[in-house]
Amino acid sequence: MRKRICAGLAIVLLVSSAMPVHGEEYQGSDDWKVEFTGSRMESNFRPADLVDAVYGLQPGDSVTVSLMLKNAYRHKTDWYMSNQVISSFEDSQKGAKGGAYIYQLSYTDNKGVITALYDSENVGGEKDTHTGPGLHEAADGLEEFFYLGRLSSGSSGRITLKVALDGETQGNAYQDALADLQMCFAVEKTAKPSEPPASSGRSSSETPSPAELVSQTYTTGNPQTNDMGGLLKWSILFALAGGLLLFYAVLYTGKDGEEETHEKKL
Repeated sequence: MRKRICAGLAIVLLVSSAMPVHGEEYQGSDDWKVEFTGSRMESNFRPADLVDAVYGLQPGDSVTVSLMLKNAYRHKTDWYMSNQVISSFEDSQKGAKGGAYIYQLSYTDNKGVITALYDSENVGGEKDTHTGPGLHEAADGLEEFFYLGRLSSGSSGRITLKVALDGETQGNAYQDALADLQMCFAVEKTAKPSEPPASSGRSSSETPSPAELVSQTYTTGNPQTNDMGGLLKWSILFALAGGLLLFYAVLYTGKDGEEETHEKKL
């Protein structure tokens, strides 16, 4: 019997007010990790850790979030993920349009091989796309679960996400604009340990659909199971140490030397 566990991660970005273009690179700790124990996912960082990592981000700056995905289970596991842009900055602010972004998402397996899941230095801008404005373009084709790779017991991979704002295209219309990005990781215990893993990428005949993995929402502390097609599944939304995992990245574009307030969306 295969067991699948899904952990959700959301990143909320906020632009508050206009500021000169800078070029700083912010990043979280390389030690941040999400670990599969065989029955649940655990993490070693807090929401405040990410806020601290990106505090003071301004137009022209970038933020990089890197998460180790570790298999602490005694057998091999298959890892999947999805990447969605729930809303781009342009969705939350009526006059905001034409903003350009750099969006890079990659997976590094346990052998150090890097797979670019999405890599573009020209996301958004003035061009028209079927996906919608701004950051929506970056999630095209990544909304459904796709295969990352197989991890042996004790081994790990790494997901790295970099988002940068083009300081020349985000003007005053982007003040107080919000963007909401979401990643979801899923783990599946391998039914046949000798079965060769599929290659990383956007599609695989063995890739589970979102409906299979997150067809229902469960809360920690009161877990439920749902037997569908002989599979025992848990869908876990967790808060870094065990509840709902939310990353709140706050982009500050206030005046130099002025301390801006930031909001946390619970």
